[in-house]
Amino acid sequence: MDRKNTILFYSTAADVAVIDQLTKYLARQNLASGKPVEVIAGLLDLPLNFNTGAAFGLLPDWAPLLIIMALVAIFIIVKLRGVGGGSLPVSIGLGLLLGGAIGNLIDRIAFPARGVTDFIDIHIFVKGQTHAWPTFNIADVGIVVGAILVLFHVYILERMRMDDGDTEAAD
Repeated sequence: MDRKNTILFYSTAADVAVIDQLTKYLARQNLASGKPVEVIAGLLDLPLNFNTGAAFGLLPDWAPLLIIMALVAIFIIVKLRGVGGGSLPVSIGLGLLLGGAIGNLIDRIAFPARGVTDFIDIHIFVKGQTHAWPTFNIADVGIVVGAILVLFHVYILERMRMDDGDTEAAD
C-alpha cells in the first residue's frame, strides 16, 4: 500500500470530520431553529435542523441502530482502503466517506436526543415551484462526493479492464 495514499486517506477523513464538526458548532451557535438565513436568494439558505434519523429522516429515533451501522460502515471503509489497491482517487473517496461517517457519528453520540445537526438547504424555483434537497451538512457532502468518486473510479477501472480483456480475447 502506498504510504502517500494512506496519509491522504486518513488526512482527508480527519479534515472532513473536523470541518464538519466546526461548521455544525458554528451553525448551532449562530442559527436559530425555524429562522433560516438566506445566503443566495432562491438557491441557498442556512436553516438549523436536527435529524434523529438516517438520510432523509428515515428511521427517526433509532439512534442505537444508527450508531452501530455507522461503526460497521467505518470498519468496512477502513478495510476497503486496506485492500483497495492504493489508487489515489479511491483513497480520497474512501477518506471522504470515512470523514463523513465519523462526523455524523460524533453528533449521534454527543447529542443523542437531537441527533445530527443539519444546516445547508439548497433549493431552486422552476416554473413557480420550489424544488428542494433535504437539509444536509458537510459530513453528508463528504459521504456523497466520496461515494461518487469511488463508484466512478471503480466503474471506469472495471470498464477499462473489460475493454482490455475483450482486446486480449480477440487477439
